[in-house]
Amino acid sequence: MDRLALSLRDDKQLDIAEETAFRVIALLPKKGQEYQACLFHQTLGKIYRSKGEIEKAIHHYEVALRIASPFNWHDHLFWIHYKLAGMFRNQGRLDNTQAHLERVELHAVDNAYCLGRVMQSQARALYKQHGLEDARTEVLRAADVYEKLGAAKDVGYCRDLLQRIENSPVASDQPALNCESLQTILSLTRPNLSF
Repeated sequence: MDRLALSLRDDKQLDIAEETAFRVIALLPKKGQEYQACLFHQTLGKIYRSKGEIEKAIHHYEVALRIASPFNWHDHLFWIHYKLAGMFRNQGRLDNTQAHLERVELHAVDNAYCLGRVMQSQARALYKQHGLEDARTEVLRAADVYEKLGAAKDVGYCRDLLQRIENSPVASDQPALNCESLQTILSLTRPNLSF
């Protein structure tokens, strides 16, 4: 049913997706189905985010956090905090963003890809705060992690963020990115044609 609700969301049938998720939650017993309840509250968070109803999305992600926390479901806790950090960052609520990023990092242990996502998200938050030099450092660290993992798409996202940082009006007040760092990020996005 979670996949049905997400498929409906992907098909832009948001009201039906929302109704489906709520019906399933209402049918779940209070005990023994916490995992399913957590999934459906995350689904509702995604649906409300798609609808642009950010406060409702935040509410459902926070409900999912309350469900997942006693069970210490690291994967769920990582992604819920990650999504909350992104929503708060987009709203300019940077204190909330930082609080969730700190929690995200706690749940990224032993997962290089997740650590790369933390660095990338931190870079976006720093960029939003005009901490351009620190944002550069974080995005380059994330790109390095993704390169080692062979995550070319994510390296591309880092390249795009680095270009936004470099083109920022505030960037003219900052020291220029050194050529070595720029070459590193650009080389990460070039295909290796050697056989």
